[in-house]
Amino acid sequence: MTAWDLVAVVVTVCAIVTMTVLLLVLFQLVSVLRELRSAADRLADDALPAVDGLRETVNHADIELQRLQGVIGAAEEVSENLRSAGRAASRIATTPIIKGRAIVAGVRSGIGRLKRDRI
Repeated sequence: MTAWDLVAVVVTVCAIVTMTVLLLVLFQLVSVLRELRSAADRLADDALPAVDGLRETVNHADIELQRLQGVIGAAEEVSENLRSAGRAASRIATTPIIKGRAIVAGVRSGIGRLKRDRI
């Protein structure tokens, strides 16, 4: 056997071994991909109902927030109306009270002068 024959045999054996190793790796890769596909299917089966439930919860929360915004708006309006009514009541009540106190003070002063003049 010549050197070229020996090289051809060695290259052929190396090619066969390499192809065998690559074939084993390919089978292993196919197995891993099947497991990955199975896991993805299980995840889709479990996650989609959870996402639907989450979407329903978010929609319900959005409705409640809109309702709450309406309540807050009404409360702010009532608060402003009460504030305006308080200011108006204060203006209405303070003027007569001040005048009444002035009258009482004037009457006291007048009574005091009358008492002093009599004495």
